[in-house]
Amino acid sequence: MAANGDDSEEKTVELSKFHSQPYSWKGFLSTSVPSGYDLFTKKDVIKISLGNQHTAFLTSDHAVYCYGSGEHGQLGHGKFSDVTKKPVLVSALKGENVIDVVCGAEHTGVVCADGIVFCWGNSTKGQCGTTEEKINTPKQVTLEDKTGDPFVTQLSCGDSHTLALTNQGQVWAWGAGSQLGCGTGNSVVSTPQKLTAFCGRKVLKISCGSTFSLAILQKVKTSITSSVQSNGTEEDGDSSTCIACDEDAFSVHEEGDTLVVTDNHICVHEKKSVLPSLKSISPDSLDGSVQPKKKWTEPNEAASDNGTYTLDDDDEVSEAETQIRVTNLDDADKSFTEEKTGDVVPRPNELDVDSRLPLNTTAKQYLMKQLRPVKLVSSLPNGGDRSPNKIFNFVPRMLLSGIERLISPQGTFLGNLKAIMPKGGTAAPLVRQNSILVELPSMRSLYEGIFDDSPLQTEVWSWGRGTMGQLGQGDTLERPQPAIIKQLSSKGIVNVYAGTSHCIAVGSNGQAFSWGASSDGQLGHTGQLVPKRIKMPGNALIWGAALGSNHTLLLTDGPSFQPDVYYLGKQPSLQELRNEGLTPESPQREPKETTPKRRPMSSVSKSPTVKYAARAKQPEKMMFMRKSGWVQSVAARGDNCACISDKNSSGYASILCELSGTERLMYNQLSTIKASILKSLQNTDTLKLLANSTYLYPLRKLLDLFVTLTGVVGVHSAHMTGAVQRTHFLGDLPLLLKAKDVTGLFELYAKALCDFVTLSGFKHVGGVAGEILKKHESTFSELLTKEEKVTDFGPALRKLFQIPIVRVKSYAYLLGKLQLYFPEDSHERQLLRESSCMWENVQSTIDASMADAEETKAFWDSCPTKLAESLKLPERRLIRDSRKIPLQLVGAGRLSSNWFLLFNDSFVHAQPSIGSQVFTSHTVHSLALVWAEPIPDTDQVKNALQLTMPEKTLLLNANSQTEKAEWLWSINQTIDAVLTAGRETAEVKSPNGRVPPKLARPGRYTFTNHPQGKDVTFEGMWLTGKPHGSGALTWPDGRKYSGNLINGLQNGFGWSIEPASDADSKARVYQGQWKEGKKEGRGFLRHPNGDVYLGAFREDRCCGNGILQCVSPASIYVGQWEDDRFHGYGVKDDSLQGEKYMGFWADDQRHGDGFVITVDGVYYEGSFSQDKLQGNGILVSEDGTCFQGQLASGPTLNGKGTLTMPNGDYVDGVFNGKWADEVKINGTFNKYTDEGPPPSLARMLGQNTASADAKWSDIFSECWQDLGGDGESKPDCMRAWSSVAALLAVGKRELEFLEALQAEVDIPTMRKAIEELERIPQHNRNVITTNDLKDIEKYLSKAVDLPIHPLGRLTENLVNAFRASYVGIGAHQLLLPYAIEEVKCFIKKTYQIIRILFPELPDYSNKPRTPVVEQTPADFYYDYGDASNKEEKKEGQAKLGNPDEDVSQLITPESLLHPLLLPKLCPALLTMYAVKNSDENDRYLDRLNRLNRQLDMSLMAYLGVDQKFWLFEDSVYSEPSKLKEMKDVSYLEAIHTLERISTAFSPADKLRVIEATMEAIDVKVQSKEEEEKSHVWSMDDLFPLFQYVVTRARIAYLGSEIQFIEDLMDPGIIHGRLGILMTTLKACYVQICNENLTHL
Repeated sequence: MAANGDDSEEKTVELSKFHSQPYSWKGFLSTSVPSGYDLFTKKDVIKISLGNQHTAFLTSDHAVYCYGSGEHGQLGHGKFSDVTKKPVLVSALKGENVIDVVCGAEHTGVVCADGIVFCWGNSTKGQCGTTEEKINTPKQVTLEDKTGDPFVTQLSCGDSHTLALTNQGQVWAWGAGSQLGCGTGNSVVSTPQKLTAFCGRKVLKISCGSTFSLAILQKVKTSITSSVQSNGTEEDGDSSTCIACDEDAFSVHEEGDTLVVTDNHICVHEKKSVLPSLKSISPDSLDGSVQPKKKWTEPNEAASDNGTYTLDDDDEVSEAETQIRVTNLDDADKSFTEEKTGDVVPRPNELDVDSRLPLNTTAKQYLMKQLRPVKLVSSLPNGGDRSPNKIFNFVPRMLLSGIERLISPQGTFLGNLKAIMPKGGTAAPLVRQNSILVELPSMRSLYEGIFDDSPLQTEVWSWGRGTMGQLGQGDTLERPQPAIIKQLSSKGIVNVYAGTSHCIAVGSNGQAFSWGASSDGQLGHTGQLVPKRIKMPGNALIWGAALGSNHTLLLTDGPSFQPDVYYLGKQPSLQELRNEGLTPESPQREPKETTPKRRPMSSVSKSPTVKYAARAKQPEKMMFMRKSGWVQSVAARGDNCACISDKNSSGYASILCELSGTERLMYNQLSTIKASILKSLQNTDTLKLLANSTYLYPLRKLLDLFVTLTGVVGVHSAHMTGAVQRTHFLGDLPLLLKAKDVTGLFELYAKALCDFVTLSGFKHVGGVAGEILKKHESTFSELLTKEEKVTDFGPALRKLFQIPIVRVKSYAYLLGKLQLYFPEDSHERQLLRESSCMWENVQSTIDASMADAEETKAFWDSCPTKLAESLKLPERRLIRDSRKIPLQLVGAGRLSSNWFLLFNDSFVHAQPSIGSQVFTSHTVHSLALVWAEPIPDTDQVKNALQLTMPEKTLLLNANSQTEKAEWLWSINQTIDAVLTAGRETAEVKSPNGRVPPKLARPGRYTFTNHPQGKDVTFEGMWLTGKPHGSGALTWPDGRKYSGNLINGLQNGFGWSIEPASDADSKARVYQGQWKEGKKEGRGFLRHPNGDVYLGAFREDRCCGNGILQCVSPASIYVGQWEDDRFHGYGVKDDSLQGEKYMGFWADDQRHGDGFVITVDGVYYEGSFSQDKLQGNGILVSEDGTCFQGQLASGPTLNGKGTLTMPNGDYVDGVFNGKWADEVKINGTFNKYTDEGPPPSLARMLGQNTASADAKWSDIFSECWQDLGGDGESKPDCMRAWSSVAALLAVGKRELEFLEALQAEVDIPTMRKAIEELERIPQHNRNVITTNDLKDIEKYLSKAVDLPIHPLGRLTENLVNAFRASYVGIGAHQLLLPYAIEEVKCFIKKTYQIIRILFPELPDYSNKPRTPVVEQTPADFYYDYGDASNKEEKKEGQAKLGNPDEDVSQLITPESLLHPLLLPKLCPALLTMYAVKNSDENDRYLDRLNRLNRQLDMSLMAYLGVDQKFWLFEDSVYSEPSKLKEMKDVSYLEAIHTLERISTAFSPADKLRVIEATMEAIDVKVQSKEEEEKSHVWSMDDLFPLFQYVVTRARIAYLGSEIQFIEDLMDPGIIHGRLGILMTTLKACYVQICNENLTHL
């Protein structure tokens, strides 16, 4: 049978290597000759299946043949009276790609590669999935599921039922009887039904007996406390899981060959039903703590003479009692209990009923049935023990465990669970429940998902009739629902076989367990109601079986790994055998083997030599089967036997059997070690002996890997067995598909083994744990094939743990031989070749590693004890010893003694104490931080080499140049191996063939004397003994630094943190630039009190431009710093005082000219000295009242001065008092008499404030320095671009650091911007073309948006400074002139800095910017659409668009920088304009609303628009009534264009909006002109129409927009065309504001 039906070329090639033939026979007589089939001489048969009176075959080409009796149509030939003596092809299945065939008693079924099932034969019970009683041709069985079409992979047939298994692990059943598991009783189920009992579980295998069923389920994964415990299948003490509470429901252990279940689980879900409905009914699913009160009664003295004893119950349930017949009391005693002497069950006391837990009626009835009185019928000899204890010895173990639990309520699983559960959740892996805690990463977790060992983590479930105990539940009850066989939950069962009334389960370790009927010895032991292991001669490993009515066939590994077949049970009668042509001779004895046998773990007596034996009660080898070839599978039914065997004509079958047989043998050995010796090594007592020693961790690691390896080998064993049985293809084996992972695991295990060998670990463990290991002497002897008693467990342990290593060589050999049987270009040959090479490489690696381990072990044995104890590590290996190849310190004295040792991870310098030759001190240098280089020979020093380490340098010399080269080569090779460990690197060799280790390398070191403190630890990149590159510094007090270092000190971008000193403070955090271990450059600093500083640093102090945001009291300072103090020009917004100061500072105090604006709108300026205002100043209140005179802090009027009212009246005199309080005045009041408005405040303010050029000079100085400027010298262009490139490179490293910290920064966008800015535009050619100008503008637009670029940092600082000054309290109308001047200064100074990068830009620093005044005639007409002007305009545009034309004279600072800076400053500026013009704007909006109430015609008439510009449709004039409805429909394009003026940020953009508006008006008018010539605009025509457009545009802050344009407009365009349009717009605004609208 093939597991899948793929007809691929590779699998066809593999099938051609086999030539398997079917054979059949009866009995086990040595003279038997299995019968072959002539039809299949040239065919390859992969499956044979037997029915009661028919046989089915499956060939490798997916053809099905049947022969025998066909009265029910079971042959599939289309007849009901068909009886054939030779196999005949089932033609109806041609083309169906059949992959499996199965026979029931009187029906047949097949599975196809596409998951479809066909059945035919007797279907009176619905076993063919149809309502027809008979079917003589294959008929498809339909499985209907709402979730999708089931894909069947396995089929099994009983007498009256059929089971199907899908690829999803679901079971479907049809037929009749309780064996369906559907709860349908004896009703016929002709439509397949899915078993709901296994919902949520995965079924791996199924098998049908006559009237019962078996299934193998994958265990449910539970939490794992120990990787050693959880890996692989536990051979002793394993447990299964309660479905309700996910805890261990029971445990299983062996007593002799009997599996004993300890069922002491109490479900912790007290309020939930403990009996899952319609799922799995098993004894462990019931809560045994809830039982009716029982009273103990002595054995019934009036029992019958046949030895019947009864356990009476006061609360007797009226159900039939079960009788269990045993032929002999002694046999029964051994069969049921094999317990230790003195293990008696105490007499129970009266039990209390726990009424808190509800128990429904169904659960009660089931529990009563399970524990009801049992009658034991036996031939009890006279005087036999009639005590209760003796009676308990007869009770099946499952029932006995339940009774013991009721008798001993204290021994509950819940109590044990509480005792072993760690507090606070799951901790580090535990060895056992009370073991020593050892931190150890689980090796299993490393291979989770790579090796799936779930096929070994299995449970066996049974259901159906159990009259002969064939369900393995310890009783003879019938179970309509699946129930778990607890005794098999720990055995890693991979196959189950069901016969007429007995069963066999085969484990992955080659052990088999049988139960059920044993009347003819077919179980291999006395009758059992629960599974019991079959003892095989020579401990032969079982990997296949077949069951007839009263006999069993066992398929095992024989000599030379040719499979042997053993027989158990009844064979046909003598007459039947004679009818078959067989003579009754004694069974043939097995010839003596020349190879030494393993000592059997238990002796099995041979059957006596007889002429004819009716039955074999112990396994009897059928020697005659070896003549039929290499048996692949066996089959049985009734008293018939059959097999599939290969003559091994090509040799392929023998090699494949050897590969699988050796794998099974190794798994059996490993699982035996794991279940016994390993368990003892990892228990509490053993680990206590190794506590605090160097042996504990490597032993734990070795054991963990051993368990992982055992599970992997077990999976491989199961897959290889399937390859031999033709259920798996060779190319699908994990050993080949995951060869890299498997070899990696073996290498990892070999390394752990070598590490333990290096420490002499086996010798030590064998000595200290000798008493514990003595109990496994038989296991040692059996596995080591020693007859004598093992006394020294150290070497014995080592040999056992070397079993997987010895296996490596056979892997390489066998896989290498297998590849020869495949074509050169086949996929299998490639896999086999690659795998074989991998295993050869692993073998070479292991040999070298073991040699190094032995050499190092010998060194530790010869080394001084104290030195060895301090240096000995599991993974450490000796490379070179100066005692063998001398090496001395240069300049060492004649009597000095130095010992140098080179290990695979370190260089050791050992020295003796003064006056002694005993080496008492040593220094260990990690090779990761050792730099070795040769020293040129001099007259004083020859043959020298230098070793550089952190904080130390050794100058050494050898005896010769050869020895020097050897030492240097060994050191550098070992260093390179350390640096490249764990990663594949291309080998780079120097010309002399040596491998140079990298100079820059990662490492970790703790300094004893670091410039910044003691015991500082650095982890990161190193260069020649010093930290160099990215890394992290850690101080003992908790300080940390992470970033870049140069020569051991912080340099470049980095991040540091100092822990908080108390609970009320925060950690001190800095992120920014460093230089020589100090903060230098721009950075971010958070103080412990929460204050945050962002700005420039110099020598660990704030120096330069920066921003400080204080938490308490709340304030923000933006400005210049020096030596951690405010110094220079700065702005401080003090929220506590409610004021903002803008001026000069010195030593954290206001010092120099400055002004203050308060939250109340009071403005005052003057000269400050040491934070105090003194001398003359100016104060202006919110209503415009102004004081000029002596001012003091407060502000306080303090002396002579003049107080001017908003209307111009003023008071001269002496003033005294705080402005907000009472002010005493002694002076003269004067009325304003001059004509005109009062004098403007703008001319009065600014006398005691900093000029725009004096502000923010530090910001421009920093940018100057970033571009390479030094002091007053101007950086040249090349130097500036080099500085930009360096800063961009630093920015890239900063992004990498921020990306590692997962900072909330758009890293990809910034990285892309850096890459674009690394491309420098064309420049410095003394000419700027149109394309050059576009490239410059594009570059600048990206640079100002990237803070890493000097221009971006400059822009960011300027914007922060401007917003700090004029946002919030600073948005005062009096400050608008200052803001305008600052913006102009920003433009001018930024332009000068840009000229450093692009020197060809025009220099306006010494040129006058006054525009040329044009002489305009009095009678001015604006010929906007004149043809000649248009041609001239086109010519100018063409000239401008010429890519080679010099356009440098058209470039101005405003045209270049306004689009870049003003969008960032415009919001603050426009806010100040709005505040200043608020009154005027209110008046404008009121008039605008009144005008817009008018219809279009009315508004145009009112504004005086010429009627020829009233652009209405002709239909409007014909219907005057429509004129009243016309509104907001004229000149819409121009109106919408003008509306965009508010979204433009620069004056030039706003002027272009005005120009576009005028063009839209002209286009509209020109489209209505009847004349062909263009219209010439006069101001009389233009102004009214333009005013209409302005009115309809409804621009909210038009006055502010106009003033913004006038203040910042490029002087070069004031009197041009745009200037005229600007004048027109302003005139419209003035007209709207001053128009008399009283009549509207």
